[in-house]
Amino acid sequence: MKILILGIGGIGGFFGAYLQQSGADVTFLVRPKRKDLLLKNGLKVISPLGNLNLKPNLVLANELKPIYDIILISCKTYDLDQAILDLRLTKGKGLIIPFLNGMTHLMKLDEEFGSEKVMGGVAHISSTINEDGTIEHFSQFKKLTFGNRIYNQNYLLKPFLDVCEKTKFDVVLSENITIDLWKKWIFISTVAGATTLFSSTLGEISNHEVGKKTLIDLYMECRSIAKLNGFKIDDNEANSVLDNITAEGSPIKASMQRDVEKNAFTEHEEIFGHLISKAQNYNFDSRILTSCYLKMKLYYEKLI
Repeated sequence: MKILILGIGGIGGFFGAYLQQSGADVTFLVRPKRKDLLLKNGLKVISPLGNLNLKPNLVLANELKPIYDIILISCKTYDLDQAILDLRLTKGKGLIIPFLNGMTHLMKLDEEFGSEKVMGGVAHISSTINEDGTIEHFSQFKKLTFGNRIYNQNYLLKPFLDVCEKTKFDVVLSENITIDLWKKWIFISTVAGATTLFSSTLGEISNHEVGKKTLIDLYMECRSIAKLNGFKIDDNEANSVLDNITAEGSPIKASMQRDVEKNAFTEHEEIFGHLISKAQNYNFDSRILTSCYLKMKLYYEKLI
């Protein structure tokens, strides 16, 4: 099985590195500048799973051919249009599994490649890429969840599941990937919303009673939007998530907050803006989420 990974950052680089370590046939699609850096320094990962320093197989967009069985997309959502252009030479073969936040990417990928070729994917990880290209993994979260969005066709992904099960990360072949996508959207909206609104880690926020209450209220607000759109999360699972995000001393902050600290572009439109539009369809007042969105709109206006 030949695997192509677009995006060699905190998600694609991390999971791709452990796939390569396990013996999988992995190729990374990169730009010329990134290729030069990787050829010089290698693909380095710092992780509780064990550090890696690998020599990756690299390809440029103009060198692509329709030879890949699985194509993983892990770029930022605002880079998706360029990613689609870069992948056009692969059309005709392979399943696409995007690990992007929100839902807007699925519509674009469906239009270009066909919904029967576009799977659903969720990455559970806290990681970042440093200036020297090293990927740093911060927590015990290290799971890929993926599934076919067309009912009862997960057999198409079984060979890729078998490859992933040989790695050190966790993997799940979902029977309902759409609800998993919503769960991740709610989770990331809460974590990104709170950590950018307060410019702090989850633990620092939860250290104050009002901060902990705000985290809980924000999650419940996002959960309500999902329910209005037909995706219900049961109380036991919701309580488990709340225990996690309000854990004492948690060092976690969303990648969006790390992007802010780097004065970089963010995915606030795809994560916050689109979710707010889903709330507005039902005249639901998402006050805390809207405050998070406004914070990022003001940040973006200063950035550009």
